[in-house]
Order: sequence, then structure tokens, then C-alpha cells
Amino acid sequence: MRIRDVMSTNVVAVDEKTSIHDARKIMEAHKIRRLPVMKKDKLVGLITKHMLLEASPSPATALSIHELHYLLAKMTVKEIMVKKPFTISPDMPPEDALQLGQEMGYGGFPVVENGKLVGVVTESDIVRLMTRVLGVTKKGKRITIKASTAFGNMQKIMSILDKNKTVLLSLMSLKEPEEEEWLIVLRLDSDNAEPIAKELTSSGFNVTYVG
Repeated sequence: MRIRDVMSTNVVAVDEKTSIHDARKIMEAHKIRRLPVMKKDKLVGLITKHMLLEASPSPATALSIHELHYLLAKMTVKEIMVKKPFTISPDMPPEDALQLGQEMGYGGFPVVENGKLVGVVTESDIVRLMTRVLGVTKKGKRITIKASTAFGNMQKIMSILDKNKTVLLSLMSLKEPEEEEWLIVLRLDSDNAEPIAKELTSSGFNVTYVG
């Protein structure tokens, strides 16, 4: 899976000369929180809903409502946008983009290929994908195991699932802090995981959760 598999290709963007007032209306109409800013066919900036709010005069201002509308109609997105925004490739793995967004404090990225804006991806897009990958959207049972990284453990687990004719919806592993063992979480397409859990236990695995 790559970013191109989850990004939105129907990009809503604005020209750099668009007024802040119009940009806010576009965001509200499309229920989005960020807008790429274009100069002809080139991505030159990015604005967010937060930026638009910060650019708006304070409610405590002495300006009249007509003066406020006039001011917002004159101010363009070019004046407040982030210039040369950080972009990502459509071939980037989604998990890398998610980590990058968390490290940089970004909730989304413009996606650029060969210098052209081809999409936009948000943190929510990636989380929805991860939810599908982990099998959370499908009913099933979960078994959590504590296991070492010894070769052959995964083969043993898969053999037990095959023996019980049980489909593995997803598998996730997580290193326990300051421990040698890993947590292995199996999501199974099954209504009853107890027989498999018992067989895993009898095979030497430390089963910590079944449900």
C-alpha cells in the first residue's frame, strides 16, 4: 500500500489571489480544514482553517461588521499562507507519512509527483486505512501472545491456525519496553478462539488474552 492508494485525488485548491473570506466559504462548503494554494498549475502554498481564524479580526475589534467584511474581502490567502509547503510522494508508505505528520505536527500533506499536485492525504485517511489493515472493521476474536523472537515461532502459530481452519484477519507485533519478549496480537475470523488459545498454550506460547 502507498499514499496513492488512500489520498484524495479530487483536490479542492484555491488561487493565491483568493480572498480569505472566499477561502473560508470554500472550506465550509467542502467540510475541509486545509487548502493547497496554487499559482496557475504550481503549488505555492497551503492554508489551514486555523490560519484563517488567526487572520480574522478579534471579536473585540472596534470595526463595524461592514468594515470587517471589507477587510476580509481585500486580504488574500497569499498574505497568510505557508509558502513552499512540505509535500510527500504518492509512493510513500502510509505508516511513514503518519509518523512524519506526528513528528512535524501536521494533520495532512499535499501529494506531489513530478512537480505536479496530484492529491491530498490527511491523518484521518491513513487511520481509516490502518483500521482496515488491522481487521478492526470485521467481526472476529483476538488472541494476545507474549513470545520471543526465536525462529520458528510464527511458523508454529500459522500451523495451529491452519490445523483449525481459521483465517487470520490481521497480525500485529509490539516490542515490550525493557523486555526481551514481544506482544503478538492475532485477530481471527472466528466466533470461538478458545480451542486455538489452548493449543497455543500447550505448544509453549504465553497466551495473555483471549476475547
